[in-house]
Amino acid sequence: MPCRTIIFRADGSPSIGMGHFTRTLALAEMLHDYFHCIFATRKATEYQISEIEKICHGRIDLPEDDAHFEDFLTQLKGDEIVVLDNYYYTTEYQKAIKAKGCKLVCIDDMHAIHYVADVVINHAPLRSNLFSRAVYTKLLIGFDYALLRSEFFQEQPNRVVPKKLKKTILCIGGADFNNLTSKILDELIVIEQIEEITIVVGNSYQHFQSLTQKINDYSENKQINLFKNLNSNDLIDQMKISDFAIVPCSTILFEAISQKIPILTGYYVDNQKDIANHLKNHYKNILVLGDLNITSIRKDHIKYLENSIEQPYSPSINRNTKDRFLTSFISLANEFDIKCRKANDYDVETYFRWANNDIVRANAIKQQRIEYHNHVKWFKSKIKNKNSFLYVFEKENIEVGQIRFDKSATYYIIDYSVDENFRGEGYGTIILKLGLEQLLKDCKNNLHFVIKAQVKVDNKASCRIFEKLHFVNTGIVELNNNLFVEYEKKII
Repeated sequence: MPCRTIIFRADGSPSIGMGHFTRTLALAEMLHDYFHCIFATRKATEYQISEIEKICHGRIDLPEDDAHFEDFLTQLKGDEIVVLDNYYYTTEYQKAIKAKGCKLVCIDDMHAIHYVADVVINHAPLRSNLFSRAVYTKLLIGFDYALLRSEFFQEQPNRVVPKKLKKTILCIGGADFNNLTSKILDELIVIEQIEEITIVVGNSYQHFQSLTQKINDYSENKQINLFKNLNSNDLIDQMKISDFAIVPCSTILFEAISQKIPILTGYYVDNQKDIANHLKNHYKNILVLGDLNITSIRKDHIKYLENSIEQPYSPSINRNTKDRFLTSFISLANEFDIKCRKANDYDVETYFRWANNDIVRANAIKQQRIEYHNHVKWFKSKIKNKNSFLYVFEKENIEVGQIRFDKSATYYIIDYSVDENFRGEGYGTIILKLGLEQLLKDCKNNLHFVIKAQVKVDNKASCRIFEKLHFVNTGIVELNNNLFVEYEKKII
């Protein structure tokens, strides 16, 4: 039974394409067995409504004009996870959603704004330092987080590709507002070795009638098949019987990669450039042509793919993507149950118990046990110190753990621990993430600083937690005859 509501907010139309809608719905499909999924959109067509109803538990219809921004905010109760996918969601709009009490996920492909979301998803294989984001924002980036429908994650046998590529599948996506389908068809017609062309267009394609006429004119010279609104399985079937694919660097590219088919690709809008730039330097089975608006498909492009047929196919789509997303969203949902508060005088006994826990002492810089009277003196000074921030985390009024930030002249140093009754359940990541978020709120007048941590090298679980939140490993130091990994994160 779904336990927490996720509201997916995305639009699709002939003017903006169907990519945002399709990939957001694909994410909903991965999560709908475990969450109550609602899809919020504008100007939904019958096709979109039908697709939403197959996957989601409900739909929110928003106004077509700019009133949709405020209207969406009024729909939020504050206990939902919100997923946004479009370019017009500013940093301020993200803050408005977070202010409601919601957890926020943004699907990104431009890394052009500052993110205050809890999670940012971008399935392009990018470097994390390209993203401007809050200290607590987690990045899910790269092919491991491809936003595809379930059928495309099925394991595929190695494809037998003929040495001469004669049959191609051409798909520019759901809208193709520049009508590149027609342009590329003109280019393929004059390539003699191409014998069969399969064209797939989407629901929002506005040039279907003229394309049909062109296909009729060309049909004497080539076998041309035209399909509209293929479902996932039918699209896969067409890819299986094609020798190579011509697709842009959008979601359809990831779908083609999942089928291990040789690919000619390129970009036609700016948000596809990151993927194009990565692919052109890494893989032999994929040829990046550049800007598809001005680049023509030529015979030598096909020859390039033919020369790479004998090589192992790469890249690959990870079959565990659904599990990765599910783990991340369950962790996000669990944050609703964790309350963060400042430590007070009454916590002195709890902190003493935590500090003298055997595992905590073994991983500390100073490993000797702490005397109670020294602890009391230390604790009272810390909670009164304006340069120390001590936070306690509770679940159903039971202490789960703590985090402390101590400010020096140029940075904050982190100390955190999880109560032994809650270890191994992912609370370390939640404590670090929520602690960073709370520190940012409490230091709102001083947002330019560095946060550091020192983790014993054999404390692998804690190392993974800092790496999940994209702390930079700056090296290993020796302290009290033990080795520690130093992690650092700059807050700008």
